[in-house]
Amino acid sequence: MGHENMKITKKALVPVLGMSLILTGIGASLVSQSASAATKYTVTYIPKNLGNPYFDAIVNGFKKSAKSLNMTVKVVAPAAAGATDQIPFIEAAIQQKVTAIAISPNDANALCPTLKRAMKAGIIVLTVNGDTTANCRQASITPVDFAKLGDYLVNQTSKVIGGKGEWAFLSATSTAPDQNAWLKSSQAFIDGGGAPGMTLVATVYGDDAPEKSATEAQALLAKYPNLKAINAPTTVGIAAAAQVLSTSPLKGKVQVTGLGTPDQMRQYVKDGTVKSFSLWDPGLEGSIAANLIVAMKTKKVTPKAGVKFKIAGLGTGSWTMGKDAVIIAGPPQEFDATNIDNFHF
Repeated sequence: MGHENMKITKKALVPVLGMSLILTGIGASLVSQSASAATKYTVTYIPKNLGNPYFDAIVNGFKKSAKSLNMTVKVVAPAAAGATDQIPFIEAAIQQKVTAIAISPNDANALCPTLKRAMKAGIIVLTVNGDTTANCRQASITPVDFAKLGDYLVNQTSKVIGGKGEWAFLSATSTAPDQNAWLKSSQAFIDGGGAPGMTLVATVYGDDAPEKSATEAQALLAKYPNLKAINAPTTVGIAAAAQVLSTSPLKGKVQVTGLGTPDQMRQYVKDGTVKSFSLWDPGLEGSIAANLIVAMKTKKVTPKAGVKFKIAGLGTGSWTMGKDAVIIAGPPQEFDATNIDNFHF
């Protein structure tokens, strides 16, 4: 699945604990050996929170694959991205005796006891986009190599400010495993001499809430008069920061970059607020997860380092699991004024 072919219809999601979206589909499996037509797979996917366009894209990937996997996917999530807010949804999935739980965790450790209970009950547990401690799930699907993304984010910022000046990170929550991994690898790259002309002056957290992210962006502009860029490696944060800058006298003087979807960022690229930003194909993560669940349930794939598996017609078509059964979905894609109209997700 390429970026160019992804199109997502956004629907309003009500932020209540019982909110769910049911995705169903019947047909031939995309995994290398088709699942029996009589087999029914039930999956609960738990994103970090509701109403986040990034996770809507992952859901879309699940939806596309569910159509050909005889799979029902229920999507449930808390209204806020708190460390323990996903636990009730895991517990409900255990009670429902689902085939699998796929989760984008808000905390690397807080969910472990509940996820271990799910595995003990015979439920397949995968993490998607972020990870827990390795023994709390059977496999993890990550969008990119987290160890290398830190370098990418620093260099991305360097590109939009000419390699010199003060800059800041506007992250999601302080406990988000994916964000923390990226920030850690960014700091390691800086400490190793990466981007010597730049100074990282702050890392702030918008909790993946639009209002708080906007407030944090405004505070950065007020506190650091020499600030040259805000890098927000979160779809909520980058849109909030861009919105703030788009109506500010500092538009064009302070750059916004990071990770966002083309649809949400298009207007800011076209009005000159944003030079460039990046993302990968989040839908691919959902599609890989759906297919991997079937492959694991039918014993065609055992999750461990070095295991290779194929999904015909999807992405590169094949993946190899790394250490701790981590699967890297694909590389980042940069978006700017020259190509943004070629992407729709």
